[in-house]
Amino acid sequence: MKPELTYFAVRGRAEVVRVMLEDLGIDYVDRRVSVEEWPAVKATLLFGHLPTYRDGDVFIDQSHAIYRHLARKYALYGDNEQDRIRCDIVEEAFVDAQTNIGTFCWRPDFAQARAAYEATQLPVVLDKLQKLFDLNRSRSGWWVGDRLSYVDFLAWHTLEYVRALSPRNLDRFDRLKAAKLKLEARPRIAAYLKCERRPATLTVSMAPFGGTPETS
Repeated sequence: MKPELTYFAVRGRAEVVRVMLEDLGIDYVDRRVSVEEWPAVKATLLFGHLPTYRDGDVFIDQSHAIYRHLARKYALYGDNEQDRIRCDIVEEAFVDAQTNIGTFCWRPDFAQARAAYEATQLPVVLDKLQKLFDLNRSRSGWWVGDRLSYVDFLAWHTLEYVRALSPRNLDRFDRLKAAKLKLEARPRIAAYLKCERRPATLTVSMAPFGGTPETS
């Protein structure tokens, strides 16, 4: 049976899983829960949130646990313990960054606060991430060692939000942008990003930002 990813009909946290599976060439079921279905689905979930991932006897209902499961299964967790430690550090850095950006995009005063956030807070977040990127001494263009790892997908996901929210800030951090474009240039990912199967929006329609194709 095909693995099944369950999420809403938006990109959100499930987009990391989609892009990983697309790049790996794995055929999967992309189950999308409607607003009408959600209360019934939520009642069946221990933590009451999505995404979930099922592959045979494996069922995972925490997004980062899904990412790490795929990383272990498909050799995307570095080549040694030092690589794995760096993967963990990069992952946590992007958890913090995504929380910062995502929380801001849901603020009720988003429109009024946007200019100040882009000018002061967002550059600080991106500067720290670029300094972390530069600590990979291999200069491979990947976040860990000399090859692709699961945190490249996490990094790409957060920088996709930056692209939509503040492209001029992304342009200022040239090495972050180059890493993002490096992942996007992989043939299967490039094809997915252009295809009709990809959800049209970053998040749900009621979000102050990212809930429409024009903002995504």
